[in-house]
Amino acid sequence: MVRHQPGCKALATPFDVINNAINYKSFKTPNEKPPIVLSEEKMLAYFKKHDVNKDGKLSWDELKKAFSGLGVTWVRWTADRALRKADDDEDGCISLSEKEMDKLIEFVIKRKLNIQ
Repeated sequence: MVRHQPGCKALATPFDVINNAINYKSFKTPNEKPPIVLSEEKMLAYFKKHDVNKDGKLSWDELKKAFSGLGVTWVRWTADRALRKADDDEDGCISLSEKEMDKLIEFVIKRKLNIQ
């Protein structure tokens, strides 16, 4: 039996436990909305919007802001990894050309960062 304070919900009930493991699917937050998966086209538009200085490239700072807007927790680490993955010409920026952007979007989708 799970004990709790009056007026507070218990963290787990016997019905939430399956094979001695908590069934986390039973935990819902109020007004929880289903996740939104951004398409490749929307991701492309999203990253192009973050090219603040309109030089046709995403700098490390612009990548950080873009990943922050996606709700990424480890923004600096993610920006570093994205640059390593997608920056073919090693100029420290991701060109908005098709090849480097495809690699960036592939990076985002592989790590499920396109889910809002």
